[in-house]
Amino acid sequence: MKINLLKISFTITILGILLLLFITNLTTSKQISINQITNQYLNKQIKINATITQIQNKPSFQIITLTDSTGKIQAILPLTSNNLSINQNIILIGTLTQYKNSFQIQTNKIIQQTQTLEQPYHQH
Repeated sequence: MKINLLKISFTITILGILLLLFITNLTTSKQISINQITNQYLNKQIKINATITQIQNKPSFQIITLTDSTGKIQAILPLTSNNLSINQNIILIGTLTQYKNSFQIQTNKIIQQTQTLEQPYHQH
């Protein structure tokens, strides 16, 4: 009886974990343009397709400035050998946060692309 109960508990636990993994993979981030970023996305995962226009290396992280045809935003990512470069077009997935009254993205994933934007956004 104890062995059957243990097997049932173990099976339910594994099924629960698999269900959570499945749900996590199904929930995709909403891709938005930079000018659509508002407080409604604060602390939520978003996806941005933009060009890297600046890279700042700090002691333990990097700050990259991303620009699309609608605006620009900074993203924070760990210092890694990610081979990012200026004018590189990427898709960045991360959590929108606020630092010193400005939005920024805490990076979760970067998908590198080869194409670049011809005319980056310039604020007037």
